[in-house]
Amino acid sequence: MIISKKPSLFLPILAYLTIGLLVTSCDDSSDTAISNKRAQQTSHRVEIITVENKPVFLTQTVSGTLEAVTKIRLYNEESGRIVKLPYHEGDFVKKGNLLVQLDNELLKTDVAKATASKEQAEVDLSRVKKLLPKKISTEEEVAKARTVLDLAKAEEKRQLTRLQRTTIKAPIDGLVTKRLYEPGDLLAQQSHIHSIIDPSSLRLKASLAERWIPLVKPEQPITLRIDALGDKAFTAKIVRIHPTINASTHKGIIEIQLKPVPDGAKVGQFARAEIELRATDRLVIPVHTVHYEPEGAYVFRVIDDKDGKTIAEKVFFEQGQQFGSITEVLSQLHPGDRVVSRGYLGLRDGKKVNIAGADTSTSQAEQQETVKP
Repeated sequence: MIISKKPSLFLPILAYLTIGLLVTSCDDSSDTAISNKRAQQTSHRVEIITVENKPVFLTQTVSGTLEAVTKIRLYNEESGRIVKLPYHEGDFVKKGNLLVQLDNELLKTDVAKATASKEQAEVDLSRVKKLLPKKISTEEEVAKARTVLDLAKAEEKRQLTRLQRTTIKAPIDGLVTKRLYEPGDLLAQQSHIHSIIDPSSLRLKASLAERWIPLVKPEQPITLRIDALGDKAFTAKIVRIHPTINASTHKGIIEIQLKPVPDGAKVGQFARAEIELRATDRLVIPVHTVHYEPEGAYVFRVIDDKDGKTIAEKVFFEQGQQFGSITEVLSQLHPGDRVVSRGYLGLRDGKKVNIAGADTSTSQAEQQETVKP
């Protein structure tokens, strides 16, 4: 029996596949090498700003309601029935005008009684002093009579004072803002009857963040606007800075005085004050150049490495106060440092950069160089 053997197709196919894989691997390795080399040679285009020391300015707007600088609340020191109460809210009074008159008939009799007692004590003292040379009275009796007279005088003065306090007069030229009783009402002692303000001087007490308090000072001019009077600006000034900070809000109080008071300005109107804050020279950079990670704030600083290449360096720094669109730098950066302001998307530490506006002929030539496998 004769068996004929046909040539096998397996070996040629296997050899063909092996050659194909080797060629593909060679091509992949070449492509990877080219991509890596191109990535190393391609520059990241960025724009930069320079870190610098300069004075910083910031305008803060504070708001609140206007109030009178001088406010007086009138209380009675004697109890009694009101017989006169001539002024109402909104009435203007002159200093010395009668505001409140209490019934004082009983006090008048007390004054008369005290006066009579004083006069009798004066007579008694005079009599014993005349008898002293005749040895009819003694020094002790004279001293006792003098004491009685002193007590009588004090009592008379006390009753006269009480009588005077049944009449309450205006202590200043001002405007009546509160009238809390009516004629005929019976007042207990220390009842609040009237409130009076001086409308010629108004102020705004406003809260300011504790970090800005050191940047304002007394007599500093302020621009103030009153909503009820439109957009017109008025001149005011800081007259007082309170010495303590509210522990809950971390804000302090400043007093802004509006004088002279413009026509139409009234107590209780809503007002806004624009305060210009000027700090000393600070090392600052724009806020938009700052990035954040769990480790803290950082920027990309542009430097020249030892090979003369311009690269980006990731620098963590300590950030200070923010003044509007700029922020203070407390450490790691120095005046003259170049910081990336645009083009930081995809930027990483150590990456070669091309600064916009700089001479880029070398970098462009490098980018156009043909990379061979």
